[in-house]
Amino acid sequence: MIDSQASWSAVDRALTKAAEQITRASSPEDFQAVGLFCRESLISLAQAVFDSSQHATDDGVQPSPTDSKRMLDAFFSRELSGGPNEEVRRHARAVVALADALVHRRTANQRDAALCVEA
Repeated sequence: MIDSQASWSAVDRALTKAAEQITRASSPEDFQAVGLFCRESLISLAQAVFDSSQHATDDGVQPSPTDSKRMLDAFFSRELSGGPNEEVRRHARAVVALADALVHRRTANQRDAALCVEA
């Protein structure tokens, strides 16, 4: 079982590191590192909110401890179900995709990194 309190602390820590990294960044690799911190914050967030006994995944696969996409999809599907929450669920999926893309974008820049942190 993941320690939820530790996960929330890790979310805060990773987001703080991401914001600090943006101020120091000057190369695409530096901006990619912002994506790494954002991705780590999403993993910690997913670990803090996901409960396998309450949040079933769409495909029935038990997520690994680092599968933030699957955990967050399951969490939002249960906790924010229905049409009025579609935008929130879509935003959550987009944030995970944005962080993953930034980590791998060899032309990452300040704008990309800032958008990722804000998301």
